[in-house]
Amino acid sequence: MILELPDIDSIANLPEAMFRISESCAARPAQWYRKNGEYLPITYAQLALRIRHVASGLMRAGVKPGDRIGLLMENRPEWAVIDYAILAVGAVTVPLYCSYRPQDMAYVLKDSGASIVFTSGGHLLRDLKKAAAECKTVKHIYATDDADDGTLVRNLAELEGGEPDEERLSRRLGKIERDQLATIVYTSGTTANPKGVMLTHGNILTNLETVPNVIDLLREERMLSFLPLAHTLERTASHFLPYSYGISVAFAERPDTVAKNMAEARPTIMVSVPRMLEVVRSRILAQVAKQSAFKQKLFHSYLDLAGRENPGLIGSLLLKLLDKMVGEKIRARFGGRLRVMVSGGAPLGPDVFKFFEAIKLPILEGYGLTESAPLLTANPMIDRRIGSVGRAGKGVEIRIAGDGEIIARGSNIMPGYWKNKQATKETLIDGWLHTGDIGEIDADGYLRITDRKKDIIVNSGGENIAPQRIEGLLVADAEIDQVVVYGDQKPYLVALVVPNPEACKAWAVQKGLPETDWDHLCDSAIFKKHLQTKISTMLKPLNTFEHVRRIHLLHKPFTIESGLMTPTMKIKRRKVYDHYHEVLESLYS
Repeated sequence: MILELPDIDSIANLPEAMFRISESCAARPAQWYRKNGEYLPITYAQLALRIRHVASGLMRAGVKPGDRIGLLMENRPEWAVIDYAILAVGAVTVPLYCSYRPQDMAYVLKDSGASIVFTSGGHLLRDLKKAAAECKTVKHIYATDDADDGTLVRNLAELEGGEPDEERLSRRLGKIERDQLATIVYTSGTTANPKGVMLTHGNILTNLETVPNVIDLLREERMLSFLPLAHTLERTASHFLPYSYGISVAFAERPDTVAKNMAEARPTIMVSVPRMLEVVRSRILAQVAKQSAFKQKLFHSYLDLAGRENPGLIGSLLLKLLDKMVGEKIRARFGGRLRVMVSGGAPLGPDVFKFFEAIKLPILEGYGLTESAPLLTANPMIDRRIGSVGRAGKGVEIRIAGDGEIIARGSNIMPGYWKNKQATKETLIDGWLHTGDIGEIDADGYLRITDRKKDIIVNSGGENIAPQRIEGLLVADAEIDQVVVYGDQKPYLVALVVPNPEACKAWAVQKGLPETDWDHLCDSAIFKKHLQTKISTMLKPLNTFEHVRRIHLLHKPFTIESGLMTPTMKIKRRKVYDHYHEVLESLYS
């Protein structure tokens, strides 16, 4: 049954949307938390009451409208409680990534001037205490899992004790308008220190107004939240959206338990990023490569038939049979109820899109930035177009500037960067957000992203080359996990390649190579030649100057921990260039 959606247009602020839906959906599950191997529900009534308790505690603690409050926590039910409580008293949430180092935390806390920080406990609390020691503005840390230490740290239970002050809270809530600052979200910082993106209640609510034009939501809808809630895409799509529309959210234990948690929580919708979808596809293909020749043939026949626009009568009958034998088993690993995945953050490779469409796990691809709260465009469920990130959302205007840059304006666009007038001036020009992405719009208004403006490589022959286009083609192959192309002011392109261990070891066995460890395989001239040949074949349709002439194989992937990926799983291209400068230059020797 399709969910009857509330009128978001008439709502003044984010907590009002949540409280309003909690009154009409009091007994419906708002959240699912994992305990002893199973997911248990928390109703909307329970969630709303706990938010009121914490909000009242914040007022008793002297929190004023406009105060900045940090939130450093894994994805869990308390994230929603604390975020909405902060917003309900007119304060400003400053989310921090769990992957931050103490010095990163200190930078964000100092820059935002946060006075209170919420966390869970354990190593996050230890790192936070180190960061707070450098920040004079931080007066209290509230931890969900650790007791009062007699100094800076207090337990969350202290704050939410006592009865909610409904009258005082109602007055606070009633004064919050759409143009009031709701959150400062620090960008991932692919090149320099992160900037604090200021987003208002209205910026985020505008994004939510687009949802009914994109997808029909069902009463039994359940989302699985596993991307960091500090990430604007996850926070809007798996946090503000469900609690504003009356659907429920389950939380993954950890990023590395998502596969297990999908089977347990049985979600119907998941929000992801291209990198995660590429990894899932590669793993499925690598596992298929280990199976018998007969099972491999069944799988590839299934993909072939499913990818045809008109398989014919016999083909359709065979496809139904293969779907029972192959497709249902794959979908069961996703919980068996997943009906759509949302992808954003970067363009999705066509092969990845086609793969998930074929196995009946359709992808809604969209596009946006933290600065746009984040949604700018989205593919409607009824008319998804491969290679496109969709049409402009409600109240959003998209144009292509003279140099090919995508620019946007609308009520979802940030008012600016926190305490950074120069960056604001460079990004917001005459009311238009300059995205830094290059793209094109077709006759039907669908946007296609071709590259990052600042990432364009200009070779020594003066040719402009979009590295992301080339990298997207290469990582679609099951044997390649990550690629970074290099060649600015050079005669030809070279690349750092991270092979997929599972698929490449299977190739080595198939070729009868002597059993060896991963490091030896990566250093093998035979293996390197195999990947170089494969890459040359894949890039053959491109212009000659877009071909990758030489490669270097890396034994280990780019990771957040190594500082070469952002918390939102984007490769920090400039840092990779710096880190591997000698290796890259040696490829021109």
